[in-house]
Amino acid sequence: MDFRDILSTGNKRKLKLVELLYYKRDGLPSDQLLSELNCSLPILLEDVRIINERLGYFHIDKYKGLYRLTMKDRVSIGNLYADMLIRSQEFQIIEQLLYEECDNITSLAERLYLSVSNTQRYLKKVKYTLEKAGMYLQYRPLRIEGKESVIRHFYYRYFIEKQNAFENILPMLKDYQFNAIEQFVVEFIEENNLYKKYIFQKRLIYTIYVSLWRIKNRHAYPPSELRKTGFVVPAKPYYDALSKTAYELFRIRMTDEIMQDCMWLVYADAVVFSNEHRKLALSDNLLYQDLYAKHYELAESFNELSGGKMSKQRLINMASVLSNDYYLYDQAGSFISILRRSRDTFLEMTAIMYQKPIERVSNIVQDFVDKYKMYREKDFIMNYIYLLLTAEVDSLQMLVEQDQTIRLLLLSDLTPTEESFLAKHIRRIVHGNFDISYFENVVDRKHGMYEEMFQYDGLITTGSVEGIPDDFPVIVMDPYVTPKALVVIQNLVNDLSLEKELGKKIE
Repeated sequence: MDFRDILSTGNKRKLKLVELLYYKRDGLPSDQLLSELNCSLPILLEDVRIINERLGYFHIDKYKGLYRLTMKDRVSIGNLYADMLIRSQEFQIIEQLLYEECDNITSLAERLYLSVSNTQRYLKKVKYTLEKAGMYLQYRPLRIEGKESVIRHFYYRYFIEKQNAFENILPMLKDYQFNAIEQFVVEFIEENNLYKKYIFQKRLIYTIYVSLWRIKNRHAYPPSELRKTGFVVPAKPYYDALSKTAYELFRIRMTDEIMQDCMWLVYADAVVFSNEHRKLALSDNLLYQDLYAKHYELAESFNELSGGKMSKQRLINMASVLSNDYYLYDQAGSFISILRRSRDTFLEMTAIMYQKPIERVSNIVQDFVDKYKMYREKDFIMNYIYLLLTAEVDSLQMLVEQDQTIRLLLLSDLTPTEESFLAKHIRRIVHGNFDISYFENVVDRKHGMYEEMFQYDGLITTGSVEGIPDDFPVIVMDPYVTPKALVVIQNLVNDLSLEKELGKKIE
């Protein structure tokens, strides 16, 4: 689940409007937008006006009947989500609940310059949405309670989406305090030979920040779930700098136990960052052992589906990626995202050309979650599909190569060199197990030509065709490759592959 329900109806509509136009750069007509947004034309026009005035980096224009989105250079859709989080009074309340500096609704209303009645109304929406994600709003004093890992993970996701650039945005931290946390993380990664990835570094920084607030407000991570040994603590200067920040801002005196609580993501094996860490987790963490074994089984199923080309190490890496992403979640709980649903969008865009491979992966995931009766929610299944496809860089090519070979005939009025150039580009960009042959025979008029064509599964031609049966697949394209033609050819390959697979099953 995501937290879009917290937004007002108007903000949800504006968010969806920008998203629709962002992913459809050719533009959309009014009637389609009105249908998608379920609103009237005056409301759409007012939303466009507000977006153009409020979001300096996005602008919506109407040209020749189509609404189009233009953006400033070096701006991404992430700026939209950050702006929504910053402006939303509902999310401002959620952020204040982390700090726990307002004991009651009246003080919270004063802090955010809201009326008490509006604050009560927003809190009800927040309370309901939090409960769906397994977190619970308490009123006296105002705070969030529930499973500590879920709450901390939720706030990590919140701050990640709130930032609109590579710069880190963590409220109330001075530069030298942020640097102290960052240097501690950098040294911890170096000393323990963890993966040197920017996103892992950032995640640990944000983890420490959120954890310090939770510890300050007496929400400790369960000590029984944390390792006491197994990792090297950074040298004294880095430890002391972190200790200084913890005391200055949070009034927390740093101890080894507090440090492990701050770094719970590592010390609880919630995210395994190296081969050594994986061996450690598999040696004594029963929960990790169970999840890893099951996810290794899913990796093997994916490998079998894609032709069995993955090595042992690649299977281990895939199982680790899956385990890292799922360890934090209750197996009967809800998947958590804030506003951004980039993984859903990735699958929607990929399905345009790879619907059949994605359906196959979806089937093994559904079988997997049904078998173990865990992570059966729709968003969990979507996330599994995304991770399986992206954890193996050649996944889509490996999947489509398992299809029976599709034989396509290229018939054109181009020169041999032009024809070869066209075929090469189609082979390079369209994925699937297919061959392209050239029409090179001398035939007896159309009858002989048609007999030759029907030896193939489909025809690609740069000219018009007549007299061919309607059920014989034909693609008429320009004498050059266009994105539209590639999508049509990819869909033809997908459809013909599915037909052959179904025919084989019937036999």
